[in-house]
Amino acid sequence: MRYIHLAGTNAKGSTAQYIAEMIAGEYSCGLFTSPHIVSPRERMKINGQEISRTEYDAYMQRARGDGNRHLFCVWTDAALAWFRDRQVEYAVIETGLGGRFDPTNVVPADIQVLTPISYDHMAVLGNTLTEIAREKCGIIKPNATVFSHPQPEEAMRVIRQTCRGKHAQLIVLDKSKIHVKESTPAGQRFDFSYDGKQYRDLVIRAASPMQIENACVALMAAVQAGIGESPVREGLRRTAITARAQIEGKIVIDGAHNPAAVKELARMLEKYYPNEDVTVLTAVMQDKDLQGIADEIGRFADRVVCTCAEKRRGLPAKEMASYFQCSTAVEAPDHAFAEARRQAEQKKGLLVVCGSFYLASYVLESLA
Repeated sequence: MRYIHLAGTNAKGSTAQYIAEMIAGEYSCGLFTSPHIVSPRERMKINGQEISRTEYDAYMQRARGDGNRHLFCVWTDAALAWFRDRQVEYAVIETGLGGRFDPTNVVPADIQVLTPISYDHMAVLGNTLTEIAREKCGIIKPNATVFSHPQPEEAMRVIRQTCRGKHAQLIVLDKSKIHVKESTPAGQRFDFSYDGKQYRDLVIRAASPMQIENACVALMAAVQAGIGESPVREGLRRTAITARAQIEGKIVIDGAHNPAAVKELARMLEKYYPNEDVTVLTAVMQDKDLQGIADEIGRFADRVVCTCAEKRRGLPAKEMASYFQCSTAVEAPDHAFAEARRQAEQKKGLLVVCGSFYLASYVLESLA
């Protein structure tokens, strides 16, 4: 089994899904991602199919054993055991929090992918981009091939130093090689030149401009794994990204939970909905950069409804509301969603849900 290992602050899940879908066109491919949106079985897939409920229960019990292990460690071990037993040829593995000490860092990957690195989980990973990048770069193995999104120079310096020290080849996405031909809320079409080859009229089903970069980095990794042009095209076209700028009529659902992710959401809204009235429904975890998230939401929100989507770690709605001038606090997420929807419909505008995957999950389940 060959492994492809991903670390970063944002875009790990999307990039991993693109890679796995492309590889699945030629080989059996396992995919381990986090967080899940509706069901934890979403974290473990082979060729796009979630693990069955029966298998999930059995592998989780086996991985849990008699000890009181951290749940993410149990998920990781269960997924890797399932992939081994199913004898998949490739496994695409997304880290959880960091990289260096992440439970997934046991995989002997010869391809690593570093997605955009920014400020998040600073209490664990460090207060500077240098410290955070050092943790993320902990997945880099000797003599591996490392693909990276463009990064801030502070992070890129650490990446280059780590690759030199590990004798790993570093390939950074050249955004000048991307030519966007068409962008709509339903999807995007673009050309990409890589390694002397021109990939024309690639199509993805995602609306966010950032998803094109994710798709191109994924393509680079898939080509390194030996995937041909046809499965690359079909894999990109087939990939559906849940709760990442997901558009459902007049509702946009995004799990964006740090300033960089909300900033990217703002770019998408500015591109497709420049003149729309925007109501935002948001909930955040207590350990997040609340002021940074609120500042980015303030760029596009005409009004904000704050709620609490996870009682143990979530910030109370009233506390979040204090970060906005025009806001309403509704503690219960079902009432908050109804109120936000009412306000958006009254203004004949757009409802944007962001700030937490817990909230995104709740809204998607309510819509379903």
